[in-house]
Amino acid sequence: MEGARLSLAASEQKCAISANSPRSPLPNHAIYIHLVGMRSLAILALAAAVSACSHPAPSPSAPTAPSPQRAPVALSAAQIAARQSLLAADSSLSLVASRSLHDAIATGASADVIMLVPSLARIGTRDSVLAVIDSLNAVTNRTLSWRPIRAETSADGTRGYTYGYGRRVARTDTLTSVVPIQYLSFWRREDNAWKLVAWLISAGGADAPASAPEACAHPGPPEYVATNDSTAVATVRTADLDFSARSQRIGAGEAFREFVAPDGAQIGTGMSEITCGREAVAKGLAPLAPGALIWEPRVVDAAPSGDLAFTSGDATIHIGKDTSYSNYLTVWKRRADGSWRFVADGGNSAPAPRKSH
Repeated sequence: MEGARLSLAASEQKCAISANSPRSPLPNHAIYIHLVGMRSLAILALAAAVSACSHPAPSPSAPTAPSPQRAPVALSAAQIAARQSLLAADSSLSLVASRSLHDAIATGASADVIMLVPSLARIGTRDSVLAVIDSLNAVTNRTLSWRPIRAETSADGTRGYTYGYGRRVARTDTLTSVVPIQYLSFWRREDNAWKLVAWLISAGGADAPASAPEACAHPGPPEYVATNDSTAVATVRTADLDFSARSQRIGAGEAFREFVAPDGAQIGTGMSEITCGREAVAKGLAPLAPGALIWEPRVVDAAPSGDLAFTSGDATIHIGKDTSYSNYLTVWKRRADGSWRFVADGGNSAPAPRKSH
């Protein structure tokens, strides 16, 4: 799914997984990062970073979703257990990645995983991700470690997402560098184990807090519950396209205000704390005029229960005569009325997307 699509790239000193520096909310020249996936992309100062987000216009004939069942007002014991198991899986994967990023992907990722890291095109499939990691590690050994500050699972317990803070450590024979990161992960339950399906590593800031901002600290129970909802992928893709169309028409700030959940978060802004809450997210993107930020989803996945999904795609940012690009990851949660709102969004600078023929 798509959410805030923002990404920062700046100097080599502040980069996650590659030479990208965190975005900072600067006046004038500094563009903010805007959420993608949930859509959090940082608008970067052109001098420091590149970010992009994109979403096409809505398709005219969206499939009709099945009528949802009445959603519970509180988490069930099974849903609480699912969240706890997801948090445990995320923390366990961090422990493996702190020793070997290759082993973390080999054991903890789905075969069709996608990975988004600064300055690279979106990487698809586990084998491709492993090849990129091995190539990077041939020059500089990289490890990651992180701690989740929020987790949420779908009503049926088959999908979930986590986000939080961490660090990237890069070592050569003569130098060790440590860079703060923020991350967003989407998970799928496979053979009774949680596996990464989409993973965004983006810019973080020093002195990250120990817990989630208050506005994001207490995810509620599922609002929409269906059985084998075959329309979820199509409807969330349409929502992402509608989101982009609104950004093109009324500007990113107001579009994000419309599509972010009240407890939605923007990941990877380069700040110490993840941006959380409708007003905070909208304010960060307010400088982007109509048409400045557009995007299009390329990869979509949703829970059979039809209430949790992600979109990932290519975004484009136009600032004056300058154009930059980003990959984004947005996590979406469905409301009781069947509409989608993003709960987390992030992005990274990226090369121009390949043109389809």
